[in-house]
Amino acid sequence: MRPPGAGQRRALALGAAAWLVQPLYVVAELLAAARSSAPYSLLDQTISDLGATTCTAIDYAHGPVEVCSPWYPVINASLVVFGLLLAVGAVLLRRFLPRRRSATASTVAWVVVGLSSVATGLVPLDRDLTLHSLVALPALLASPAALLLLAASLRRAVPWLSAATAAVGLASLVGAVAFLVTTGSPDLGGLWERLGFWPTYLWLPVVAAVLLRRART
Repeated sequence: MRPPGAGQRRALALGAAAWLVQPLYVVAELLAAARSSAPYSLLDQTISDLGATTCTAIDYAHGPVEVCSPWYPVINASLVVFGLLLAVGAVLLRRFLPRRRSATASTVAWVVVGLSSVATGLVPLDRDLTLHSLVALPALLASPAALLLLAASLRRAVPWLSAATAAVGLASLVGAVAFLVTTGSPDLGGLWERLGFWPTYLWLPVVAAVLLRRART
């Protein structure tokens, strides 16, 4: 691979940085959960409960759930900031992926994930539960798709990274499907939703680091 020029190096550095910081979102979520004034379960309650701007009860299909999250600004701001970074990083890093349709499709999917995350942070569930659910759904569906498409694009270029990314994508897919199937249940919703989303935040830094290394050799 030819070493990138100055402009490409800048795009590579910025794009990689945008993906390398993604695990900080998970840190923000865990801190907000720890500071919840109402009892909060990472296993059973949704991420969105941490973004509620008031101490109230959310009328879910399985019954009302009390929420009170003093750190809601951190969660909602994190959804916006890290969503933007995810989308921008995907666009900047596209040129460092193989020239395959799956790479372009994965980039589009990452942009969908990022914009959906931004919208989710801007529309807390206690303001409009229906709209919040609608804007959050694309991220849940596109996250595993983006991972699997990214894996397909890397299949020949970096086989081990492709296989690992596919495994992460399958885990995300299991979480997303399980979350949607058990939406009416009060149990394990938080576990399945996090399995749907967290692989993205935790795995993209690995992909970014590999792309950085490959571009510099």
